[in-house]
Amino acid sequence: MMNYYGYDMMGGWGIFMMIILVILIVIIVYAVMKLVQGGNNAGTTSNGRDEALEILDQRYAKGELSDE
Repeated sequence: MMNYYGYDMMGGWGIFMMIILVILIVIIVYAVMKLVQGGNNAGTTSNGRDEALEILDQRYAKGELSDE
């Protein structure tokens, strides 16, 4: 049945909207997976200590830093 827009409701843009929807769903799934896998562990070592503290400990041990 033909209506004002033609044969379908989207006027020929239905396939493009479906592709955009699939891409959007893939992006959302990827973002959720990154969040679940622990995306906020940047800057820590394997044992959980902050890398900055590791560097400070090494420099203190070498004598580059004083107690001040």
